[in-house]
Amino acid sequence: MANWVELVAENRDRLNLPPLSESTEHSPLAQAYFEFYDIDFEKRLSGVKHHFGVFPSSGFDIAAHVFVPEKGKRTAYLYHGFYDHVGLFKHVIEYCLKNGYAVVAYDLPGHGLSTGKRAEIDSFDQYESVLNDAFFAAAPFNLPKTKIAIAQSTGCAVLMTYMLGGGSAFDKAVLLAPLVRPGGWRWGRPLHNMIGNLIPSLPRRWAENSGDAEFLSWLREVDILQCKVLPMRWVNALKHWEPKFHSLPVSHKTILVVQGDADTTVDWKFNLPAIREHFPNAVVSHLSRARHHLVNETVEIREQIWERVAAYLER
Repeated sequence: MANWVELVAENRDRLNLPPLSESTEHSPLAQAYFEFYDIDFEKRLSGVKHHFGVFPSSGFDIAAHVFVPEKGKRTAYLYHGFYDHVGLFKHVIEYCLKNGYAVVAYDLPGHGLSTGKRAEIDSFDQYESVLNDAFFAAAPFNLPKTKIAIAQSTGCAVLMTYMLGGGSAFDKAVLLAPLVRPGGWRWGRPLHNMIGNLIPSLPRRWAENSGDAEFLSWLREVDILQCKVLPMRWVNALKHWEPKFHSLPVSHKTILVVQGDADTTVDWKFNLPAIREHFPNAVVSHLSRARHHLVNETVEIREQIWERVAAYLER
């Protein structure tokens, strides 16, 4: 594992990953990466095939995974949040595979093993372009045609923009702790107006965004793919995306929104009504004592999440 950490730290943007469509055998480095994040499901679950490589989009090389079970009934597309990456979605991937879903998941530009300046983006439009390009990247694998989406935080912002803009690929969509405005946006936005053009970034504030203390410690001290700063370019992109979101048309799609009442990372008391305005048929499920990083909450809370997700998906 030490070799994996050292190699990624030194060569994050130069790992020479194969094109996703041509991925067959995994390199020792790739296998070490799977084991490090407990996403080596090709070894852990019988009949699962794991494809791993990159596809081009918006000027980036996007690191992507396609997990194919023996008998898939649907395909789940997973969208992670700001600062996160696919390696943190092990619980979601495992849930999907054990329930017969093929999985497509990728690292956002500037996140995980995708190229780009760490955690930076010029516009959320680039995130949406990657979402669209991922459909074409996954096409060679002949996955089940019925698609669902499971997104967290910033991933939800991208997914909602796609759906409200007319995107119709998904039969159902699950939003976990969705982002419209982050917590503290009322003072954070004016602060960015003052300093956003003067400094490139601020030190990252490590939030207590999960009830799993062991996970939080691991995230801060072990996960080599974490960005340690808050880039002003990302904040600027969020500032431009929010008014665009409010101007988008209504969708009558029935989506599931899962929100913890102890979440201070997003301003959920503002966000939920804003989402309901655009998705009037949304099913909103509140979780007592749950914080923001729902895919890595305590076992007890994750069990509640999957109960509600299962009831929605199988309805």
